[in-house]
Parts: sequence; C-alpha cells; structure tokens
Amino acid sequence: MADRMAGKVAVVTGGAGGIGAATAELFVREGAAVTIVDPAADAVERAMAAIDSSGARVLGIVADLSQEAEAERTVRETVAKFGRIDSLVTAAGVRLYGPVTEATPESWQWIIGVNLLGAAFCAKFAIPEMAKHGGGTIVNVSSTNAINGRAGMAQYDATKAALLALTRSLACDHGHQGIRVNAVCPGFTITPFHIRRKAEADGISYEEAQAILREAPSHNVLGRGADSMEIAKSILFLASDDSSNVTGATLMVDGGTGMVSTIGFTSGT
Repeated sequence: MADRMAGKVAVVTGGAGGIGAATAELFVREGAAVTIVDPAADAVERAMAAIDSSGARVLGIVADLSQEAEAERTVRETVAKFGRIDSLVTAAGVRLYGPVTEATPESWQWIIGVNLLGAAFCAKFAIPEMAKHGGGTIVNVSSTNAINGRAGMAQYDATKAALLALTRSLACDHGHQGIRVNAVCPGFTITPFHIRRKAEADGISYEEAQAILREAPSHNVLGRGADSMEIAKSILFLASDDSSNVTGATLMVDGGTGMVSTIGFTSGT
C-alpha cells in the first residue's frame, strides 16, 4: 500500500459512482479513511463493499447535499467516526440537457443546488474541522466545459464555471489556515453514467456500450475518453502533500480538449 494519504480522513461526495467512486477507492488504497456520500442508498452500499467490506476505513452516508443540514450532518458523522477531516472532494454532480430557453426556475434551482451549493455547504462545515488540525485540502470537480463553450448544456456548464470561482475564493479566504483549495476539470470520462446512457439510447447491453465508448475517438489531442481512475489520480495529487504549494489552481484533465478547436480537429493530424 502506498501512503500519500496515510492517516488522513477524506469526504468524497458523489462517492458511489464514476469519478467519485474511483477517488474513494484510490484514497483508501493510499492509506486514507473515507466517507462516501451519495443520495442513493443501494449505490453507497455497493461502493462501500467494493472498497472495504469491514467498514473499518469507509463510512457511507446517504444525503442530499443540496440541503445545508445534510452537509452539516455529513461532516458531523464523519468526525464522530474518524475524529477529523483532512480532505474534501466534491465530485457530486447532475446534468441537464437543452438550451437556456428551455430552462425553468425549478431546473435551475435543482442543478445549482447539487452542483454548486452542495460543494459550498460541505466546505462551510468541513473547513472549521480542517482548521482544528492545522489545515487540509479541498478539490472541487468541475469540467472542461466550465471554460470551453458548447451547445445544449447551459445550466450544467454554468454551475461548473461557478465552481471554479468558488475554488479561487475559498483558496484566498482560508490559505492562512493551511487549507489549500483547487479544482480539476475533466474532459469526457467513461463513467457508468455515460455507459448506461449509451446503452439505453442504442438499445444495447451495458458491456457493448462500454466497449463502443472505449474504442470511440474523442475530440481531444489524445483522441480518447478518460478512465475514471485517471481523473482520480489527478485529484489525489491535489489532495495530497505532493501539491503542497498549489492552491487556487484549475487543473485541466481533459486530454487536451481545451487547447484546440474541435472544429475540424482530428487527433494525430
């Protein structure tokens, strides 16, 4: 076992699937105790069992973090079990498709609540616990499309852009407490969400959809989608002492999507 998170306690929101689940798994492998937070109880149970069936180093919490009280409960229960919090990873997120002309007040409230307020609420209660022990780290999971424009995802991309501003402000506000705050911006990542969506759209099996997505070219420099663990390793870098002099930063983990125009771009040309 490696030890980049040895003795640390981390809270990973959205920790029952995709990038969040990969991050929780990697953190435990690197020596951390981890709280997995997700609104789906069955998903939390599966994720916990996959990482540590004994429950000694993994706590599962079912919570809707768009509600401030649920974020406070998450922090309280984590401290009750593990005694402290050293790292917060906000990987929870939801998507809405369509232009802003089709958005409603309810859809805005929902996506802002999950994607932005959930991260802010968790930070609000985790930061004082980190400060008690001399500092900590926060890694907000944003998106390459927080910076790079596209059609049909106005609400999602707006919330992910707001996360970057939140990251910078938190870094400024809490650096004197030894708390570093950074963001990662993944590009297209082959998660169970995308695989299920592909399978349902094409009427094929999960396994078939997974194979297609892994082989499909992507409009980035590397010409492929990322694996969730690739994103998790970038999060580990920012959460660990390997990045001890990094704060307020945005790390693009998007296969080079952000540095090229997708119009007419073909990897390798």
